[in-house]
Amino acid sequence: MKKDLTKGNVFQNIITLSLPIITSSFLQFAYNFTDMIWVGKLGSDSVAAVGTSAFFLQLCWAIASVFILGTGISVSQQIGAKNYGRAEKISRESLIGLGAVVTLMLVLIQTIPEYLIGFFNLNNNTVEELSVSYLKVAGLGLFFSQAVFLFTSISNSRGDSKAPMKITMIGVVINIILDPIFIFLLDFGVIGAGIATVISQFISFLIFYRRSFTNFFGKERFELTFDEISNTVRLGVPTSIQRIVFTLIGIIMARIVAQWGSDAIAAQKIGLQIESMTFMITGGLMGAMLSFTGQNYGAKAYDRVHEGYQTAIKIAVVLGLLMGTLFYCFPEFFVRWFVTEDTTVAIGASYLRIIGLSQVFMTVEMVTSGIINGLGKTKIPASINITMTVIRVPMALYLSQEQLFGINGVWMSIAISTLLRAISLSVAYYSIQKKMTLSTTY
Repeated sequence: MKKDLTKGNVFQNIITLSLPIITSSFLQFAYNFTDMIWVGKLGSDSVAAVGTSAFFLQLCWAIASVFILGTGISVSQQIGAKNYGRAEKISRESLIGLGAVVTLMLVLIQTIPEYLIGFFNLNNNTVEELSVSYLKVAGLGLFFSQAVFLFTSISNSRGDSKAPMKITMIGVVINIILDPIFIFLLDFGVIGAGIATVISQFISFLIFYRRSFTNFFGKERFELTFDEISNTVRLGVPTSIQRIVFTLIGIIMARIVAQWGSDAIAAQKIGLQIESMTFMITGGLMGAMLSFTGQNYGAKAYDRVHEGYQTAIKIAVVLGLLMGTLFYCFPEFFVRWFVTEDTTVAIGASYLRIIGLSQVFMTVEMVTSGIINGLGKTKIPASINITMTVIRVPMALYLSQEQLFGINGVWMSIAISTLLRAISLSVAYYSIQKKMTLSTTY
């Protein structure tokens, strides 16, 4: 199925495309939320273990995104230009490349997990052992999860976001059902959460494969030709590097947080989980704008690109203000969904109050990044986001000194860098938009 996003009402196109993506994100949040609640019943050590392992799974996703995002941009632009055969070829080559990269990452996870977890210097044998066990099990589902991300990106780029939503719903329901069975009934503990995740990822992959494989990749045989892969990689590498850097900085920040103990690690993980509500909703809008912008840019409908930007930013600002207000006013309420330990709740509440102040800036920078990426200019948001993310480390080290703000200084560095990203990306977009306007005029 393909939907032409170069025609019709701009607001309606954006909403129609983004709502299923947002719904999928909420469904994923529902899974993560339920997963953390079940793991939270095992104690803060278990939450800290899953949180620590998650950094490396996110790193794998960041590396694989070179194909996921690059394919999404390339396919949307080719669909906009009506080059359907080329869009299929791009998709085929990307799936092969994704499989090769994921295989390499899986080998590393299975052979040296102790060294990966050891980087955090947790000084807690229980958390370290649980982290290694969870990482090895959850890593088995890497190909399935990344393939589903690729299928979703292709589907969204073709204007169909409903199919990924339905498949996500099935996977989430299965995961929610399996979590308590493997964690408590079969008494596998933290490892049970990983097993449930892998099974649900495999089933989602299988459904997507059977439903959409021919539509996405065509009927041609998978030959080892890579005529299109260089352009896909060129588009995907900047954002992939950005996500890798973001994840590595997150790992370094987690190590800084670790000096306050496992309660602080658990609080950060819970805070990130709660903040992901904003991230996932905005991510749906961001994904819609990447596809909308890509198709219209491919069709040279530059006025629709800018109209889409103005519409999306208004939606993003309202969303950011709403979520920021909730986080700032009711932080303890949200944290107590996961844990009851007073120390963890107090640290997590401080995280949400400070991060709540930056939610509107996060929504603006995410949407603007999606639009600029849709134009194929992926180096611009990547360079800005990398620079503004790297400065978190020196800011965190300085602001977290005990004579200043302690652990709250770490959260403040995140909020400040988010503000700087939003400002820089907005300036960059208007500079690009001005050039597009001039090229149309002349």
